[in-house]
Amino acid sequence: MRVLIHDFGAYAFPVTLSQALQDRGYDVGHAYCDSLVTTPHNVCERTVSFTSLPVQTSRPLNKYNLVQRWIQEQEYGRLATRSILNFNPDIVISANAPLNAQERILKSCKQSGIPFVFWLQDLIGLATSRVLKSKLPLLSIAIGRYFQSLEGRLLRESDAVISITEDFTPALQKFGVLPDRCYVIENWGTLDRFQGDPSMWAQKNKLNQHPILLYAGTLSMKHNPATLLHLAQQVGNRAQIVVVSQGAGADWLTNAIGEHDLDNLTVLPYQEAGQLPAMYASARLLLVLLTEDAGQFSVPSKVLTCLCAGRPILAAVPKENLAARIIQNSGAGFVIDPNDHIGFVRKAQLLLDKPELCQTLGESARKWADEQFEIGKITDQFEHVLKQASA
Repeated sequence: MRVLIHDFGAYAFPVTLSQALQDRGYDVGHAYCDSLVTTPHNVCERTVSFTSLPVQTSRPLNKYNLVQRWIQEQEYGRLATRSILNFNPDIVISANAPLNAQERILKSCKQSGIPFVFWLQDLIGLATSRVLKSKLPLLSIAIGRYFQSLEGRLLRESDAVISITEDFTPALQKFGVLPDRCYVIENWGTLDRFQGDPSMWAQKNKLNQHPILLYAGTLSMKHNPATLLHLAQQVGNRAQIVVVSQGAGADWLTNAIGEHDLDNLTVLPYQEAGQLPAMYASARLLLVLLTEDAGQFSVPSKVLTCLCAGRPILAAVPKENLAARIIQNSGAGFVIDPNDHIGFVRKAQLLLDKPELCQTLGESARKWADEQFEIGKITDQFEHVLKQASA
């Protein structure tokens, strides 16, 4: 069977699925967006045996200009569809794609008689409504309804839907998606154990003077960079707050460093894939953020990478979010209400005071990851969906 995995975000964990399916005898193509500024190109930097299909638009995608973004997403949809159909797959699994691009891919699959699996990572329609409420208050309701209607139609028309959390089930029921087409497979993390001296990465980036509190990954509208600014202001020279990101949130923090004269807050660009294990190993504490509103439509998968790193996690996320439940169930750290800046700082200070507690939490994190992220068991679940959707 020829299987096409399409992951718009170019994340690391879908690569392991493609490789596992290829190892089981499937002929796998892995398509992804190669024009994102805010997402590391993990796919390009791994040695793989499946067919890698980077999709590159004429210019890097602009996530922050809504009109230009819509035009570029239309272009991406055309290019991705062409790349996918050229691979001539027997089935397509598509994740993270903008809805207008996902619509074009699904329509082309239907016309070609190719089963289509919607890998639901975020409720984009709901997210659009929440994000636009502050940007375009007069139009947000109409635009939000349009995207929610579009998302519901695409989910109903898919041959199968893989949700990353049970929390999306009520939305699927509301959209009218048939229950026997719905599956839940939680995301997983992937990060090689670091062997060596973690201080080398810190020294390379001139960060070896104080314990590192690390935030790594997208810092977008559904996160609150002010939380990191407040943390830096409160902990002073007890720690170095290191943010590895690019985009609007990272730019905002960079400007804040000068405005507030902060020498304990450092913003770095995305690191090469080979540097990630050393980067995470250099941290005393890993930070995760998600706003209250975003907790209803998004799950920060960076939590899973944090677990693999074997470091304690301090998360400002809604307690009903799957990421919060994972942190609590694994015993890997603490979850604080996203609006509780004081509580967030207090827990950070507690962990700075208790290195032995950090070690215990970190060990629990890695143990949980080793037990839950076994790629063979995960691939079994995807194989089941492939067979059902193709039947």
